[in-house]
Amino acid sequence: MWRATSTKPEAQEEKRLRSNVSKSLIKGTIAIGLLTPFLQINPSTYLKFVIFLGLAYGVIGVYMLFKDSTVYALGESGITIRRPLRKEEFIAYTNIQELSIAQGTLAKRFKCGSIYVALKKGKGTHTSSLGQGVFVLKDVPNPAEVYAEISESTSPFAATV
Repeated sequence: MWRATSTKPEAQEEKRLRSNVSKSLIKGTIAIGLLTPFLQINPSTYLKFVIFLGLAYGVIGVYMLFKDSTVYALGESGITIRRPLRKEEFIAYTNIQELSIAQGTLAKRFKCGSIYVALKKGKGTHTSSLGQGVFVLKDVPNPAEVYAEISESTSPFAATV
C-alpha cells in the first residue's frame, strides 16, 4: 500500500529519473501537422493560423514543463513519485505485485518508455482490469534498465538492510 514519504527512512540514496519531454514536442508537432490540411488557410487567415500555432505550441510547452517537473526516485525501499500540484506518493517495493513496460515507436526512437507498476493493495493513479491499483512511470529513460532495477528490488531474494 502506498503511503506518504514522511514515513520513509531518511538515510536513503535515491536514483532520480525525469520523463523524456522531447517526445511530447514531436507528438504535438505531428498532431498539428495532421490537423493543418483540414484548416482553410489563405492569405486572409494567415494571422489567425500564426496565432493558432502560437497557442498550440504554448499548450505543448506548458505540458512539457509539467511533465519535466515530475520526478521518479528509486530508493532502497521503494519508489517516490513527485509531481507538481499533487501529493508526493511512495510505493514500497514489498507492495509491488507486477511490472510491465510499454514502449511505442516514438518512445523507442527517443530511448524511453513507460513502466506500469501494479500494486498488491492500495490505490494507484490508474486501475487495472482486475481492480488493482496501478502507477505509471511515464517516459522514463532506458526503461529496460529501470525495469530490471525495480524487479531486482522486488525479488524475494533482494538484499535487505
